[in-house]
Amino acid sequence: MSDTATDPGAAKNGRRRRGEPKLYDFRRQSTLSREHVRTMQIVQETFARGFSTMLASQLRSVTQVTIQSIEQRSYDEYVRDLANPNLITMLSLEPLIGAAIFQLPLEVAFCAIELMMGGAGHLEHPARPLTELELQLIRGILERALPEMRYAFEPVVATEPKIMSQESNPQYAQIAAPTDMVIVVSFDIRIENVAGTATLCIPFSSLQPHLEALSATSLYGSQSMHNMAETRERLHEHIGETPVTVSAQFRQIEMTADAIVKLRVGDILPLSHPLDEPLTLVVGETPTYRARIGRKNRRLAMLIDSKADPNASSMPVKPLMLTKPGAR
Repeated sequence: MSDTATDPGAAKNGRRRRGEPKLYDFRRQSTLSREHVRTMQIVQETFARGFSTMLASQLRSVTQVTIQSIEQRSYDEYVRDLANPNLITMLSLEPLIGAAIFQLPLEVAFCAIELMMGGAGHLEHPARPLTELELQLIRGILERALPEMRYAFEPVVATEPKIMSQESNPQYAQIAAPTDMVIVVSFDIRIENVAGTATLCIPFSSLQPHLEALSATSLYGSQSMHNMAETRERLHEHIGETPVTVSAQFRQIEMTADAIVKLRVGDILPLSHPLDEPLTLVVGETPTYRARIGRKNRRLAMLIDSKADPNASSMPVKPLMLTKPGAR
């Protein structure tokens, strides 16, 4: 083992240098695959951009929100690393099971509050939880961030984020068992000269089915051309046996409501359709061919004349003159 890996200074500061072995717990295997991390990276980058734009418009200040890391941890490890006091917002992400946590550092929260109250956003901030008034101000900002979160998660799952409650002590925020695995997304937030690290914690069990489904879709999309051709052939074979409604349409006519009401059995409706004009063969509701009336043996039949334009306008509508039986 290299000297870097056993450097006591690095272990004391809690930072792992390049080339240093990383601890791995074989009792808790990692289930966050590369595809899952890549998906969450795209989702959270979208949220970070939207959150940054929203903060800049609300605070009228230079803001920047970027992703720092995406990792899988136990819920107990996540809570133990949070400072006390803190700003913990518990979210409901229906239809996802359970709740999520959005943690905002106090220095960033106090800076945002000061800017909303007309201040300059100083670096110094009191080491205390937020008051009720301060919580309401921050809650207003977080409420405006929820649509950005909903938009970011749309490729994975359609959610409706809502704020459930807010806490200052991380130990009071219980959204999962201590040993349950959670996905922790860390954001670097900078407002003017104040910077801090915010986190979004979501139970892995609630997101796993949607991530797996998205990975399966991506796998299907990356299959070989041979498999795609075979799938297309099977699809064509099954669709070829599907019954559809085919009809031949004459030229449309126009009638008044009064004429329709006065219709009686035996009345004749002239269609105003020239004998030499083809009919339109319609499949479902889509024009497909132009056809002429014919006869095969003792049955009426249609002779396909030419293809019809599906986007072409229908035949001209002509007014109808109702003819009574015996009239000249």
